Amino acid sequence: MQKPFSTQPELFITSADLEHASLQGLDGAEAILDWVKFEQIMAEIYASKTGRPSYPLLTLLRASLLGIWYRLSDAELAQSLFRDLLFRKFCHLELGGDVPDATTIGRFRARLMELGLWEVLLGEVNRQLEAKHIIMTEGRINITDATPVEAAQSGYGKDANDEPTRDKDAGWHVKADSRGNIKSTYGYSVHTGVDEPSHGLQKTNHCRAVDGFIHRQTVTPGNAHDSTERNTLLLGDEEALYADAAYSSQATREKLEQFGIDDQVQRKGYRGHPLSKADLVRNKEIAVIRSGGERPFATYKSSYGLARTRLMGLAKNLTLFGLAAIAHNIAKGAKFLALYGLPDPEPTG
Repeated sequence: MQKPFSTQPELFITSADLEHASLQGLDGAEAILDWVKFEQIMAEIYASKTGRPSYPLLTLLRASLLGIWYRLSDAELAQSLFRDLLFRKFCHLELGGDVPDATTIGRFRARLMELGLWEVLLGEVNRQLEAKHIIMTEGRINITDATPVEAAQSGYGKDANDEPTRDKDAGWHVKADSRGNIKSTYGYSVHTGVDEPSHGLQKTNHCRAVDGFIHRQTVTPGNAHDSTERNTLLLGDEEALYADAAYSSQATREKLEQFGIDDQVQRKGYRGHPLSKADLVRNKEIAVIRSGGERPFATYKSSYGLARTRLMGLAKNLTLFGLAAIAHNIAKGAKFLALYGLPDPEPTG
């Protein structure tokens, strides 16, 4: 049984003693979305009408986002919820009251995983940002890319039962860098489809921050080729697809032609068939825009501490990185709100 989020104490809204700039750092994330919609999406998680009341689902979702934004383990997050006023304000936790412990936070994430809800939640975030004209749908392009992430357990150790401790769902990601050096990572690949306004669109002050939102994402073992997730990452309504040469194939070109999507996938050469000068120039021009697809990965690894997975298993990491995509888009939306306010509504009639 769950408590509704709306009945949580409004201590931080009504108490003048707690009106301090240090407690306003998450106000943008609070204001940019209609959070009630997320509570409705997650209603099935604790659908039982009996038993001890759980923490409100929005409290647990917001706590999970805090764990991403502040790169905290579940145990560290539980401690921070207890002692940090900003965290309590954002999660609507009353001073002196109980806070979710690490087990509760992990159990909530497991229910998101079991019900496959992270993708629905990401879609709702994007739908609301589109409705506010923060995410632009007209004339957008799609940039697809992938990055390797080392598994939490990637070594050759064994446990007390002489069983390998390595994450069994992960795989070897092998790639040569620009100098031909081979780099191998045992772990997972995170694949994203990131939007950007069309390169032909003149960007104004209000649309400088509208690119780089994650629309599609998936996670595979590291040994899965990038191109296997091409169809998953396609939106179907983008003007163009930008991607590196890993996605270059006749199948890709046929798929893009089927949907009327401009092919901006870099070409690759083959033994005995090197790239022409025209293809080299084309690849260089594409790279300028395609590099935008790498920015979310930099956020994941540098800001969110996700250069290495925190959890074991494909399904758990799919959900964790799904929460990271949600956190990334909410943070971008909040930043847009702080810089520019909401765009003027389009005239009707």
